[in-house]
Parts: sequence; structure tokens; C-alpha cells
Amino acid sequence: VPEVVVPAAPRPPKTSCRKVFQFLHEIVTAMAVSYPSLSLKLFLQSAVAADSCDLHAIAYEFMSQAFVLYEDELTDSRAQVSALNLMVGTLLSCAGFDAEDYDALITKTTQYAAKLLKKTDQCKMVTLCSHLFYRPDGKYPDAKRSLECLQRGLKIADGCMASSANVHLFVSILDAYLYHLELGSPLIQGKYIEGLAALISEHVDGMDHGEQRQRVEEAYGATLGYVRRRKGEGKERFADIKV
Repeated sequence: VPEVVVPAAPRPPKTSCRKVFQFLHEIVTAMAVSYPSLSLKLFLQSAVAADSCDLHAIAYEFMSQAFVLYEDELTDSRAQVSALNLMVGTLLSCAGFDAEDYDALITKTTQYAAKLLKKTDQCKMVTLCSHLFYRPDGKYPDAKRSLECLQRGLKIADGCMASSANVHLFVSILDAYLYHLELGSPLIQGKYIEGLAALISEHVDGMDHGEQRQRVEEAYGATLGYVRRRKGEGKERFADIKV
């Protein structure tokens, strides 16, 4: 009978996850003065990693440090927009925060978005923040505040309409409304879609013919085509929308 070789039990790790994250925190903090944008990204990546290891307090600390860098070191508007995009993506990737901590983080992120220098950037980022309050994974649902983000984005966009170059903002907001409608947000109603579609049509009609109008018409046409396809497929939430 051949001898059965029993593999040795794996050795326990010499270093705990907590110590690894503590080391990361020290290294990234030391980098922050010279490389604030890179350090912010590393803090966010570390937050996702800590959350996946069920170390939610550590993940919260990494997020907090990213916010400190945003406030103290990022003054360029493009860098701020880039950082906010990363913050939103990071928060959507984390599912372990308790409700109070998550609310504090997404509220602060939305406040940053509303204070961006350019109104067009404000509009885009506040609209994007609507996803933080009504997520695809169903965690932390707050349909009311999600709708408030969409409505605020719409109000900011309306203030940008002195230039017809910004009509595309309305189309992006319409896409966001449709996303939340399909996701099942109970406060998104067909009348919002219809009203926004009518507003876009009115502004497009007032645009000069040219490449800019063509791009808006193509994007808007694709969105309307999507709505009609969903109606044709018998999707209940699209049934009563008339566009």
C-alpha cells in the first residue's frame, strides 16, 4: 500500500491585514505632501481593499484621509472632478459601511460636487451623486435624496442654458432619470421623463444647425430610441411614458 503523504498545514501569516493597512496608511500619508493626487487615489484603493477584508473602520479612515487631501491639496478644477469621480466609484464599490458612516461619506461627497467652480461640472457631478443614494446592489436605499440630486442637477443645468452648447447636460440628466426608473426607484415617475424630454426638444429646436446640434440630436435620439424599445418589450415602468 503506497504511503499517503499528508501535506503540512499552511503556516499562519506573520503579519495581520491590519498591520498591512497600517503600513499603507503611513506610506501614503508620507507621500501626500509631494503627490496629493496620487495619494488620494491610493487612499481610495486602500479603502476598497480594507472594505473587502471586512475592516470597515479602517476603510472609513482611508476615505476620511482622501477627503482631507481633496479639501487641503486639490485646487485645480479638473483634478477635483477627477477625484470626485473616483470617490463616487469607490463608495459604490464598498458595501460594508454601517448606514451612519456611509451617509456621512456620501453627504460630504455630494457637498463637494455642489461646490465645484464650474456650473457644468457641478451639474454633472451632483447628478452622478444620485447613484450613491440609490445603488444597484440595493444597499442604503434613499430614493428621496437620490431624486433631490437629480432635481438639483436639473436646476443647475437650467442655469447653464444661456449657452446652447450646454443642452447636452439635459440629455445626460434624462439618462440618469431613466437609469433610476429602470433600477426601480419608487419616486421616479413617467411625468418627469416626459417633461424633461419636452424641455430638451424645445432647446434643441432653438439651436443653430451645425456639428454641436447634430451631436445633441444623436445622443437625444439614442435615448428616445431606448425608451421606445423598452416600451415595445412590455416593461411596466415604461408603459405610460409618451415621448
